[in-house]
Amino acid sequence: MPTYAYPSRTVRDAEVPLLEAGVPLMARAAAALARFCAEVLRAERGLVTGSRVCVLAGPGNNAGDALHAAAALARLGARVGVIVLFGTTHGDGLAAAVRAGADVIDLDSGQDAAQRTAALTELTRAGLVLDGILGTGGRRGLPPHVARLIRDWRESEFGGTVVAVDMPSDLDPASAGPESRIHADATLTFGGLKAELIDPRSARFTGPVHVVDIGLGLSAEAAVAELLAPEDLATEFPRPGPESHKYSRGVIGVVAGSREYPGAGVLTTGAAVGSAPGMVRFLGAHDVGERVLDRHAEVVLGPGRLDALVVGSGDPETGAIEAGLAAIAGTAVPVVLDAGAIEMVGHAEATPVPGAAGRLHGRPVVLTPHAGELSRLLSRLLGEIITAGRVAADPLLWARRAAADTGHIVLLKGSQTVIACPDGFAVLPAPGPTSLATAGSGDVLTGIIGTLLAAAQAKRRTGGEDGPMPDRVVAHTAGLGVLLHNAAGSLSINAEQLVTAVGQVTSALVHSGRAADGILVQ
Repeated sequence: MPTYAYPSRTVRDAEVPLLEAGVPLMARAAAALARFCAEVLRAERGLVTGSRVCVLAGPGNNAGDALHAAAALARLGARVGVIVLFGTTHGDGLAAAVRAGADVIDLDSGQDAAQRTAALTELTRAGLVLDGILGTGGRRGLPPHVARLIRDWRESEFGGTVVAVDMPSDLDPASAGPESRIHADATLTFGGLKAELIDPRSARFTGPVHVVDIGLGLSAEAAVAELLAPEDLATEFPRPGPESHKYSRGVIGVVAGSREYPGAGVLTTGAAVGSAPGMVRFLGAHDVGERVLDRHAEVVLGPGRLDALVVGSGDPETGAIEAGLAAIAGTAVPVVLDAGAIEMVGHAEATPVPGAAGRLHGRPVVLTPHAGELSRLLSRLLGEIITAGRVAADPLLWARRAAADTGHIVLLKGSQTVIACPDGFAVLPAPGPTSLATAGSGDVLTGIIGTLLAAAQAKRRTGGEDGPMPDRVVAHTAGLGVLLHNAAGSLSINAEQLVTAVGQVTSALVHSGRAADGILVQ
């Protein structure tokens, strides 16, 4: 199931009643941390006994987690050193570490040269360092003596592993990453995934993030984001049942391709066909439709019942777009706008397609820009130049901004695709292979997402659910489409191969509940 992310304050607030009831949350966290560290030491050094472990101990509870974990490692035979950085630290944790045999260095203000040298020596010879300096409640910025120690340590020949406790100290995704900031090889976070850790820019500070359940019982409704893994697609892909028929499986309409870019119509439609819909209707230009039928005889030309509509790949002519939007008049079916169709959004006055704003109102709309397309949309919305470089540097921020300002769901394509809802909720599918950076790849993604949205809408329709699909459901479904796109990308190197691979992956999902050869479940 998805992993949900929460504001740090939400996680801390959830801890309060449990702590008041005497639930040993720190003991749970420390035990999990000790197990993780022991596994790291065994994997990298063969055994725990004799390994050197150093704790950078700040004044907060994450230092307590680190110190209790270090005590457990010491009892397994590790040689533990503790550097107390603020003159004080978690009392019970420090006492436990000392009882287990840890050595302690007090670096309080860093004025004592001998203590600075001892602390640096302890760090550089350690095989494992636990960052317990600042937790989720700590202020940004390290005191000068701590920043100096971290900088000197990072400039040394340290070859060990750094594990951040709850989150890397002084985490600041917007910064380029000065040498005085912790760069962890892995992060263990407790109770729930913290929202600060999902920012794509944080990865260079966190390493892989592991979430430890300590029994807080956080709800999905309180989350601000969800992360989707390949396993989620294997679990949730819409498979036909004994009572299924073409209309219950979803009908997708495609307006794609033009005289200049006819291949986009073929790719988008082919991806839709390969994603296991009940039916695909092609609503684009006649000459493009003929090419589509040459490749995909099951496609129906012309309007009819639809459960989702995709528009824009290959810059279809205005008349085709108008006809496609007219086909969904009076319904609440979702629409995906790609490429040139995104130009219909964000205009203060007349849009390039007359009546488009009215046709889009009251239904879920997914925009699928890359950084350049989103920068143009944002520039229209904000009345200032927003470059593609700025968008790419902070994709989560700009996707959320565009979603809030347009009222539409924004799927920003990139090495880490980000999907943002107008209320700020975000979906982050697992990153895909670099082979997806190829012409036509986005057209394929559009077709996949449209088919999965059609299936979701058809399920709602047959289940008697009225009204538009909720934004978070739409964003989640689009995220599953990204995962399918990723899996197919692992089997291909160009868009034509990608369409074929979509069918291969989908066939494996439908018939066996998994992708062939472990492509999805890794």
